[in-house]
Amino acid sequence: MEKPELSDCICKMKQVLKGDLAREELSDWAGGYVYADDPEVEDERVWNLLILLSGFDLKDSPETYLHDKEELKDWIEEYWNGPIDEVRKCTNERFD
Repeated sequence: MEKPELSDCICKMKQVLKGDLAREELSDWAGGYVYADDPEVEDERVWNLLILLSGFDLKDSPETYLHDKEELKDWIEEYWNGPIDEVRKCTNERFD
């Protein structure tokens, strides 16, 4: 498994917002790193974001999720350090 970069996380998040990726797929992807026996994530910002993303599919009731897509947008802005409109287009899970 390759080390994830911030751009990988942001791209996956954008895919969820566009409806191209299910929140469960995002959580599974992030959880693959978070729950690994020996995670190789050295960037603290990436690690903290992976922890958040690994729980993006948690529900607070049978019908509603704990985190909504607005929070996902907020996380992009927080971790990307800029407006969501400035996040470059994702291609093949990486930025152009």
